[in-house]
Amino acid sequence: MKILFPTDFSENAEIALEFALDICKKTNGHLIVFHAYDLPYSDRSLSTSLLEVMKRNATENMAKLKLNLDASGVRFETLISLGNPIRMTKEICAQKQVNLVVMGTKGSSGLEEVLIGSNAASIIQNLDIPVYVIPPNSTMKEVKTIVLASDLDFKQKDRPLVRLREYAKSLGSDVKIEILHVQTEGGINPDDKALIAETFKDIKHAYVIANDSNIEKAVLDYCEKENADVVSIITKRYSFFEKLFHQSLTSKLAYHSSIPLLALHEPK
Repeated sequence: MKILFPTDFSENAEIALEFALDICKKTNGHLIVFHAYDLPYSDRSLSTSLLEVMKRNATENMAKLKLNLDASGVRFETLISLGNPIRMTKEICAQKQVNLVVMGTKGSSGLEEVLIGSNAASIIQNLDIPVYVIPPNSTMKEVKTIVLASDLDFKQKDRPLVRLREYAKSLGSDVKIEILHVQTEGGINPDDKALIAETFKDIKHAYVIANDSNIEKAVLDYCEKENADVVSIITKRYSFFEKLFHQSLTSKLAYHSSIPLLALHEPK
């Protein structure tokens, strides 16, 4: 397994690195540690000097990080690049055939969330591979319960379900997946239930129905009540105009979840 770890060398990134290294050790994976730097504005009058400082800082920070990576026993490589972090992450995932992205997030709220968003949410929206988002103050612990927040419409979602199964199996035999559906009425479609049963036939799993008009709150409250270790969601595909006016549940959870979020993707 190839795991990409984008880092800004912050404290939150250091926490996320522990999770990336743990997954590498459990899967005999190869870690790609990546940092992108770019000017936050278009004024080119000072661009040369600023870019030189940014490159020097990035090189020094990566050298320090390599010391910890050398001691981890994990196979790794490091990359530093000039360019937009979101675009560069997408390009590296394609070039290196990355299987999973692991990254930290600062989270946000209010106008900050609406106006500038976060790198984590942007990467989730722009990639086609699983993204594992580690919130601030997370601590490493054995994963026992994964909550899959789902609309129970699993048409053409075989691939993300298989990826969730592979992730769960890599963690050991004691992992349980709880499929949580927040609704106001209705139930589980028999065809969807059959697909889930077949996909997760060798993994402990259960179905939970919750009635609530606030889906995000219901998911977060359930995860807290059940002391879940990971929340997972299958992200929806939106058109350009839908994206302008729609903030996905995945993005909201990336901002507000206090436990790691595993974002999976519908096929294109």
